[in-house]
Amino acid sequence: MFNLTDVQYETALLLSSSLTFGFALISATRNKMGLTLLWLAVTFALGAGFLYLEMHEFAHLIAEGAGPSRSAFWSAFFTLVGTHVTIGMIWMLVLIVQMVLKTDTDERRLRRLASLSLFWHFLDIVWICVFSFVYLASVV
Repeated sequence: MFNLTDVQYETALLLSSSLTFGFALISATRNKMGLTLLWLAVTFALGAGFLYLEMHEFAHLIAEGAGPSRSAFWSAFFTLVGTHVTIGMIWMLVLIVQMVLKTDTDERRLRRLASLSLFWHFLDIVWICVFSFVYLASVV
């Protein structure tokens, strides 16, 4: 039912996006706004690639009859996987706009980026759990 090749790419995109977010945070602490924005844009693009592959997977699962209305498992799966990265990307977009418009002090901007960084890295933990308990368990 699951296409593990796509899941492999999704995992690579999401884990890579945490690395690029780390580079963005380092750049921000060094007060290099252009570089910070560049790394955030790369992170956003990697997150968008992850979401694209997820939407492709969702369409495939629904076509096979495994949509969110089929069971509590599928409902939870679609909700968890479909929303956690989306929320992070919306948050990131808001911060990017605030940085471009220079609406915050340096200290406040760093605090907000650090908070999003914690959330973004938490996404990896959630994904590794989903990957291990849903995708890998389906192969065994």
